Amino acid sequence: MHREHAIRTAACIGGFCARHLLATLVVVLVLCVLWTVTYFALLIWAAVSGGGLGSPASYPLGLLLSLVGGTVFSLTLFLPATALAEWIAKRRGLPILAQIPISIAILAALCLLVVGSAMAAGVQASFRSGAAGFAVLFLAHLLPLGLYWWVAQSGPLLVSLYRQLCKLPWSKD
Repeated sequence: MHREHAIRTAACIGGFCARHLLATLVVVLVLCVLWTVTYFALLIWAAVSGGGLGSPASYPLGLLLSLVGGTVFSLTLFLPATALAEWIAKRRGLPILAQIPISIAILAALCLLVVGSAMAAGVQASFRSGAAGFAVLFLAHLLPLGLYWWVAQSGPLLVSLYRQLCKLPWSKD
């Protein structure tokens, strides 16, 4: 019995890690695709309007920034927000979709922590600039958090949907 419990625990941990790794990869991939589309749209615009084409290093540096930024934000904001929301929802017996507002609230708290730390370090001088920094940081990360959450929770959502469908009276025939 102890061995089965250890295997089940390892499978849960492995599944958790795989889901969040996939979510991080998807966020980074989407950021890289968005950068690529933006870069080539700007390149075409510069060619059509007769403007300068810019530095040849812009595209690879933008990709590197997308890769690093997407990874950092996924690991420091999205992973803690979704993992903590998942833990809270499971402890409280809440449905899986209840994790969405919980993860948004946790993201807001994490953004507030980041901006508060920046204000304490003297990077943001006034309350107004701190509030603006919080608003930009929070709003800019809502959509990527949603993408991250849906990718990370797609497996459990499908399992939950399958279990609900199996409970329906017509599925017992």
